Amino acid sequence: MTKKKLSDLYVKNGMDIPFFIMLLIILAIGLIMLLSSSYIYAFHFEDGDSLHFFKRQGVFAVIGIAVIWFGSHFNYQYLKKISILLWFASVLLVGGALLQNGDAEIKRWLNLGLFSFQPSELAKCFLIIYLAYGLNKDRKKILSTKPSKAWWAAPINEKLGGKFYITTEFSTLVYYGFIIMVTTAPVIASSHLSGTIIMLLIGMSMLWLGECRARWFAIVGVIVAVVVVYVIFNYEDVPVLRDYMAERIKAWLIKDYEPDKARWQINHSLYALGSGGFLGSGIGNSKQKYLYVSECHTDFIFSIIGEELGFVGSVVIIALFGALVCRGVYIGMRSRDRFGALLCFGMMAHLGLQVMFNIAVITDTVPNTGIPLPFFSYGVTALLINLAEMGVVLSVSRQADLKKVYSMKKQKTVKSAQS
Repeated sequence: MTKKKLSDLYVKNGMDIPFFIMLLIILAIGLIMLLSSSYIYAFHFEDGDSLHFFKRQGVFAVIGIAVIWFGSHFNYQYLKKISILLWFASVLLVGGALLQNGDAEIKRWLNLGLFSFQPSELAKCFLIIYLAYGLNKDRKKILSTKPSKAWWAAPINEKLGGKFYITTEFSTLVYYGFIIMVTTAPVIASSHLSGTIIMLLIGMSMLWLGECRARWFAIVGVIVAVVVVYVIFNYEDVPVLRDYMAERIKAWLIKDYEPDKARWQINHSLYALGSGGFLGSGIGNSKQKYLYVSECHTDFIFSIIGEELGFVGSVVIIALFGALVCRGVYIGMRSRDRFGALLCFGMMAHLGLQVMFNIAVITDTVPNTGIPLPFFSYGVTALLINLAEMGVVLSVSRQADLKKVYSMKKQKTVKSAQS
């Protein structure tokens, strides 16, 4: 039997069940912890409806499972054809949120009448798809050291006379760097610093996975480190930072700065984590969720997890996320093509970065940047986009060279084909 027909058998075997089961477990735990962390806040601020956030998140979690099912059955190869349209649409939507909100300081939400959503979440996903397509298509250019024929590089190469020239590798890197900057520009203009940081890191991760040469990352890494250090120690003089952003950096640097204002949320987050101890106080028994940790059902939900489930429970949840990311990377490594691999790697990089930064914020390791914890923090836009990304990974798994553990009968079919 040919290799192509063997691949078809793997497609018929279905999606990767271990990945799907781990995802459902994380989603279920996330809903339980959202209920536990939100009912006090919801009772006080949602007209006495303690289940307000849980019901909304639960409904969209069910919709999200349907999105996963659809995404897993959608042939990811079609994303190549619409990747540029998806990316362009996401940039327009983020720009639309800017125009719609006018002079408001926060311009992250786009109101479409029937519903509102955060277009920057779409931009992250669509940036991954476009970079996966482009970096796969331009692999030879990324590895080429020949003189570039790009419209802007060719005239420069002519003037340099051939001894020194701009390589195809460098001009390709500049192009994708430009794509990343165009995507992030309206996001930072909307005062969404955390979204900008995640998007830039996703872009850098995709360029690394796309086999761009290490020396460029070393150069960019040094530049970024210098810029970050300068911003941290000169935050009051950086014009791009809004007042609240500078305030958060100041509160992070000065641990006793306005403990009842600027550091209220992070201090009580640390109290929650510390009081959880080794085994925690038990689900529902948090004290800090009684309006001490501000809006603890969103970005700071992990502090309530730490208080109620303790060190052991927190480690288990982190391990589940780690296992999900590792399984997603494994699916990418077994993908039938490079495009599918880059999709999986990009989606898993997005998930891993958000988990890492969320926990770094609630432990006061980095300044408060407002990054939600995937599948746990309340927010229907982020939930649906994250689940859609997982659906894409499962779509790749259907065509990947993986053993499908849930069907012994079909597994025998594959073995007989190999014999």
